[in-house]
Amino acid sequence: MEIRDNDNICIFAPLGERLDKYESERLINEISKETRQIGIDLKYVYDCTIDFIELLKESSKLKQIAIFNIPSDIFVLFNIMKLDKVVNLYVSENDFESHTRRIINRQFELV
Repeated sequence: MEIRDNDNICIFAPLGERLDKYESERLINEISKETRQIGIDLKYVYDCTIDFIELLKESSKLKQIAIFNIPSDIFVLFNIMKLDKVVNLYVSENDFESHTRRIINRQFELV
């Protein structure tokens, strides 16, 4: 896991291609120790398990977490599970740092 930090931002980048239960718990343990603003870079991740999503939901109740560089397969899963309501989703690291262009799934319906 790669950890990049600035004065008020800490970015965690898992280097494995899959976020399973072990990697997810390790990531969440590191996040729980951090007091600054937290971002998770999913640039190298191509698959995640339900354990990652559940741990992310639980930890987002305690801390505000942002995710960026999300692969399309995982992004579809996040939208289906309505994770954008719990965690801030961004396209790139620059968007996360400047708090612009947050991805929100509006789910409009025709009446």
